[in-house]
Amino acid sequence: MADYIIRPAVKDDCEEILRLIQELAEFEKLPEQVKMTAETLRRDGFGDQKFFTCLVVEAKGNTGEGGQATLWGYALYYFAYSTWEGRVMYLEDLYISPAQRGKGIGTKLFNAVIKIGVDLDCQRMQWVVLSWNQRSIDFYKARGAFDVTSKENWNIFRMDRPVLEQLCKT
Repeated sequence: MADYIIRPAVKDDCEEILRLIQELAEFEKLPEQVKMTAETLRRDGFGDQKFFTCLVVEAKGNTGEGGQATLWGYALYYFAYSTWEGRVMYLEDLYISPAQRGKGIGTKLFNAVIKIGVDLDCQRMQWVVLSWNQRSIDFYKARGAFDVTSKENWNIFRMDRPVLEQLCKT
């Protein structure tokens, strides 16, 4: 019997999700880049206009401060649209705490996200992996994923907030 459940996140999970986001940032060696707050997660995931959806891995019978559920991992995703294919799911994060890795939890969480995408008629799922994170690359490739940059020569571009604000002034 599993000592955890995978379920949709609720508003009360935001502090724990933020803790896991910070844990992920430490793992990725980018802790200074996290600007997220629990309040922003609540607004953007559980407010009037939802910008993301999240599944969490909850430890059964294990609660933290104030009776809050202890989370071992999360998958945060949202939907986009391809003019060539239609509905697309974007997986922002898939993270399992280090102490819980190697138990098949990540695979079950990943599969739960995939099922949601298939049930909603998404034509593909996309995500980004740091080039040095070979363990994650191997995890995804073992499940049929491929590197879009090497296979199709697509490159990812980004504009951060200061540039966006500057362009709004022109």
